[in-house]
This record gives sequence, C-alpha cells and structure tokens, in this order.
Amino acid sequence: MAKLWVLSLLSLVVPLEAVENDKWNKWSVVKGILEAYFPIPDMAFSAGTAEGRQFVFEKGQTTMTSQLAMASSSKFPAAMAIAGCVADGHITFDTKAHEIWSWWTNHPGDPRSRVTLRHLLSFTSGFYWPDASGFVPCLGASNSSSYTPEACAKEIYQQAPFEFEPGTTWSYNSFHLQVAGAMAASAAGISTQEMLDKYLIRPLQLKSTEWLGGANPGLAGNMMTTPEDYDRILQAYVANKLIPSWVSFEMERDYLAHHVKVSNASSFLVTLLGHYSFCNYFECFPPKMSNFTEKCKEANIHMDAGLFGYYPLVDRAKGMYMQIATSRMPHSQKDFYAPTIASMVLRKLSKFWVDQALGLSEGKELQLRVTIFEDLIVLNARFLTAELLENAGLNRSVDDLWASLAAEQLVV
Repeated sequence: MAKLWVLSLLSLVVPLEAVENDKWNKWSVVKGILEAYFPIPDMAFSAGTAEGRQFVFEKGQTTMTSQLAMASSSKFPAAMAIAGCVADGHITFDTKAHEIWSWWTNHPGDPRSRVTLRHLLSFTSGFYWPDASGFVPCLGASNSSSYTPEACAKEIYQQAPFEFEPGTTWSYNSFHLQVAGAMAASAAGISTQEMLDKYLIRPLQLKSTEWLGGANPGLAGNMMTTPEDYDRILQAYVANKLIPSWVSFEMERDYLAHHVKVSNASSFLVTLLGHYSFCNYFECFPPKMSNFTEKCKEANIHMDAGLFGYYPLVDRAKGMYMQIATSRMPHSQKDFYAPTIASMVLRKLSKFWVDQALGLSEGKELQLRVTIFEDLIVLNARFLTAELLENAGLNRSVDDLWASLAAEQLVV
C-alpha cells in the first residue's frame, strides 16, 4: 500500500513549467483540497489581497451569506473598532483606565492604577480567570443587556480576579476586551454599539454583522456575522482602509516578547496557536513547546481562531488574507479544541497553494507539492493532524479526533 501512495504522488506532480506559464489552473488545487477535506463538511472559504477578493468556495450547509457564531473570532474585529477610536485621537493605546473613569483607582500602591488600553488589548492587564472565559454577572447571557458598558467595566474592576502586575503576564479571558471597549467608547463619548457601528459596520457596509448583548455587547465572543462580511473586514484591514498602517502596526506587535509570562490557564493556547498581538495570534505553525521562533516572527502572519473552528488569517508579509469559515459546536469538553485543530490542518494544507494562485510565492517552492486527489489529501491531513496533536501535548489519536468532529453540530 505504501508503494501505491508513493506512485500516486509521483504521477500526479504538477510540472513546474506549467505552473509558471499559467497553463494549469492553480485555484483548482485549492478547490480540490477544500472539497476533499472531510473533517470540515460545512464551510465557506475566501482569499484575496489588498486589491480585493480573488477566490470563493462553499460546501455543505455553509455559504458566504450564512450568519454564523464567531466565538473568539469576535475579538479581532472588535479590536479594530477600538483601534478606530485611537486613530481618531479620542484615546491612545497608553491611556490609563483611571484617566477615563474617576472610579478607577489612581493610587500607585494599587497595580490596577497602571492598567492601560494597550494592556487590555494585549490581554496583559492583570485580570485572570482559570479558563479561557471569564465570568461576572454583567457577562452572563441572561442579564448582560441590563448593564451599560461602563457599569459592566466597573463590575469587572470590582469583582474579577486581578492577579498580575500589568504588562507582565498574559492571561486569555473575556475581561480585558470588555473593559477596553467600554474605555474607548467612553473616551469617544459614544456607546460600545455605536463604536462598533461607526468604526467597523458602517464604513465597510456590513449587512449581517452584530454583537449580541444589547447595550452591553459581549465583545470577546458574541459576534454574529457572515463569511461575506468577514471577508470585507479582512480585505479592508490588509489594505489599511479601515485603520491606518501606524495603528495596525501596533495591533500586530508580539506582546508576549520581552519576558512576558503566560498564566497557567493560558499556556496551552500559546503552545497550540502562537504568541499574541492585539486580539489576534501572531501565528507560529506548527505549534511548539519551545519559545516563539524567529521564523514565525518573519512570516508575520496573524489570525484569530475561534472555538467553533472559524479561522481568519492575515499575512502581512505577503499582503494577503484568507478565511476558513465554519461554525461547529465541540461535542464534549474533551473535544474542546477539535474544530480549531481541524481548521489549523486545513490552513496548513491550503495556504501554500493559495499563495501560489495569488502569485505571492516563488516558483522554487513548488518543489514541495501536494495533489488534488482525495486519497493523498487525506494522507497529508492525517500526518498534519498527528503532528499537531503531538506538539500540543494532546494525548489522542487522529481517528478519535475525526470521529468527534463527525458528531459536531453546525452553530448558527
């Protein structure tokens, strides 16, 4: 059987000359990979550059106009809206919370007095929660809309665990962004929903994008949108049409560099996904138990993977974007990261060929080839999934993970 795999691979290699002369449709390889990748049965996929969208694919029940739950993929667009307040001069990334609200302590003996918007957006403000969520009453689903954004920020300030000196420790939870949004909106003299509308939804003419929560929207995970709208967000961000380049530069820094520690509750996310910028991961692929590598830094790829498998990506070095748009509910606590891992594998399988089709990779890289035929795509997917599970320290088999994915339900 192994010989058959090798013979199939050798016989289906695409001639380098054909690719260079555009005699072969490079997007057909991307399409073939997406069609054959069975761990994600429902998805939309799009890719493009600063000039606009270049490719769209749909399969299963998900289309470019399906409104999907974003989970953590809500964070990056919310941060873009907050960054709009910075670009307009209402606030700076180094403005302290106590400079906005009189009830926030300015006493130098209290580390909370040193919390800045930069700390909040990079999740290094000092707020902590023992998992990736974070709960106080104003973040509860049942009564969150009864709060104003400032009242919710004050409740987080008073009740959420505050464990670290600001700027020293990264801890992934929902507290930081909720406070950051309220802080920026207060500085601009508008509500959080008005901020999202003014700096994101209205300028991009997003037709199906909203954050649930009424007057107190849950910025870290309550975004509902379509792949069509999210494509507009990514394209505008890459082209610096939404926020200027000097602002996006700050959003894309590596905020886990310079000896910033990672809290015990968040170490797995760094191992699996990479370092953190402003509400987006500075992707390091494949994940490593060791430190963030120089190669990952040079690649300058940023993404905001969501719990349900949504995987929006911006490659700043190449000036492109792509998104794997899917929304699948994990089957159990054991399978918490299964949708994300499935999308990570598909990203690894497809991005090289997306770059080729966009004309963004050198021809010599074509010596590393995959084929569009289903059996070999599955073989590559199995290998990459096993590598991810091993490097992330997850003790389970590929077949077990794939079986759990088959039991997941579409989240709309």
